[in-house]
Formats: sequence, C-alpha cells, structure tokens
Amino acid sequence: MKESDNSDSDDNYLIKQAAEGNEKAFQELIIRYQQAVFSTIHRYIGNYDNVEDLAQEIFVKVWRNAGKFRGKSKFSTWLYRVVVNHCLNYNSKHKVSPISLDELVKQGHTPESLSVQIDWEKKQKIEQVQKVIKELPDRQRIALVLAYYEQKSHEEIAQIMQISLSSVHSLIFRARCTLKKRLKKLLE
Repeated sequence: MKESDNSDSDDNYLIKQAAEGNEKAFQELIIRYQQAVFSTIHRYIGNYDNVEDLAQEIFVKVWRNAGKFRGKSKFSTWLYRVVVNHCLNYNSKHKVSPISLDELVKQGHTPESLSVQIDWEKKQKIEQVQKVIKELPDRQRIALVLAYYEQKSHEEIAQIMQISLSSVHSLIFRARCTLKKRLKKLLE
C-alpha cells in the first residue's frame, strides 16, 4: 500500500470526501488499494473464488464507515485493519481449508495458467508452505502475512492489529518457529 506522506494526506482527503458522499473520491481509493486488498485477502483466505466477493464486502464496509476514519493513523493502516478483521471474521465463520493445486486443476485451471515459469516441484513446495501457513492460528497467520507478503513493519502491524509491538514480535516469532518445525517434517 501507499507509504509516502504525500499519498497519506491525499488518501486522508479522499476518505474525508468519501465520508461526505463523494463517490469519485471513493473510486480513487478503490483504484489505489484494490490490488493490495485482493492480495491480502488471497494470501490469508487462500480461496480464489471468494477473493472478489470479500474485497467487495470490505470496500462496502469502508464506504459505510468512511465517516469513522479519524485520521489518527494512515488511511492504509485503517484499511488494513478493516481487511484483517473481515478476514478473521470470515475465517472463523467458514473455517476454509486450503485449496490444493489438484483442486485448482479440477476446477479447470492448468498448471501453466497458474504459473508458467514455476515448475511442478516448486509448485508443490509452495503449496506445502501455503498449507502450513493456513494452519497457523489466525493472529500468527495475519501477522506473518502482513510482515512477509505485504512487507509491513512491525510497528505498522501493531497498529493494524491493535496490539503491542512486543505482541507482534511474539506472534511472528511463534509463527516462524511453527513453520520451521512443520516444514522440516514435510520436506524430509
């Protein structure tokens, strides 16, 4: 998501305009953040079929709650918080199991369409890593996704998840230990 101060103040202006009913301002925010929202949802939920629907639900929620944005944090931090909370709620209601590569192929995707340059063996390893990540406890998983996939700092993660910095360190440490232990068993 956006990092520069200029973008932050522009985002704050746009969300304020959206709160006043300016649909064009809100469209601009969607354009700016749609890919990041899709990416975060996909990495957390892992279900390709639901990403678009969940993103739409999130943006509707942001539109309805635009007036609640107080500017105490960056807009991107506030948006990530909405995404994280929505994903956590979705996951707790649906307990989605990870989709295997075989399942994607059965749904009509070919290995080539999923990734032309990655060979089958790499895909299997990636699938194993994704499966282990999806088995992590929710808070560990979202901290790991934000840190490694979304490249958020620990401070930003603390704001997004509304927890202390030491809790972020602990969640990521425990997640990495679990990953290391489980992947070692899988790859042996």
